[in-house]
Amino acid sequence: MVQFAILKCIAIGAAYVAPFYLRGSQARNHPATIKFRMASTVATSLLAWFPLYHQVHKTASPKLLLTLLGLRTQGLLQAVVKSTVLTASLFAGPLVQLLLTGKTRREAPDPLQGLRNLLVGPFTEEFCFRACMAPLFLLQGYSYMQTIFLTPLMFGVAHVHHLVELVSFQRVQLTSAVAMVLFQFGYTTVFGWYATHIFLSTGHLAGAVAVHSFCNWMGFPAIETIMHHPRKSMLLTAYIGGIMLFSLLLKPWTSPGQNQSRYQDLVAKARVSGR
Repeated sequence: MVQFAILKCIAIGAAYVAPFYLRGSQARNHPATIKFRMASTVATSLLAWFPLYHQVHKTASPKLLLTLLGLRTQGLLQAVVKSTVLTASLFAGPLVQLLLTGKTRREAPDPLQGLRNLLVGPFTEEFCFRACMAPLFLLQGYSYMQTIFLTPLMFGVAHVHHLVELVSFQRVQLTSAVAMVLFQFGYTTVFGWYATHIFLSTGHLAGAVAVHSFCNWMGFPAIETIMHHPRKSMLLTAYIGGIMLFSLLLKPWTSPGQNQSRYQDLVAKARVSGR
């Protein structure tokens, strides 16, 4: 019975990624491709909540369904601010680099890419891969830790399609492209564990979206440049201090607290009422 949660989540993930292959003749950052993929992910988001609805609609109220999806106003500002500040603490080193250089490691994207990277992408991915999947696992008997572990695997696999982009359009050798995609799969999965924990601990989709947008804006830390930087000692202190601060704040700010208990209580309520 519990395997149905995995099948439903695989279906959501496939529906999210499959349209990307319908327009495979242009690069990922081509304006037409960006517009098409944004439209397709929004369309998928409009349908991705149906498996959860089908599971609880007979007994759960519309308000409970929205709450399970992380769409509620109570505690919204706190969830967004705490999640963002917590994540920013981990990026203390890169943020100091930003202040010292006056620019990010990567060139700023054009407005269309920025819309995709900072708004549409984070919202649709977090809604489909967090808000629509995590409750399914919990409702069908998976534990909190199992849900945190399994949900991001769907998220990580959804990024493997970048292999086509690397080989077909960037002309990267297959072996190098596979290594790059495996690395991306690794860090997107780790990020997914964190984002799922944020979603479940706050009970807010907005918290996970804010974290996702912030990480997309920052990009992967330019660790390779630290040892050659004229202010190496300051950067090393910022990187180490940020990791320590993140470690100190993570438990009291996210587990097990009032928000997490409330969300899990609602999941238990939905599970009981559906019997």
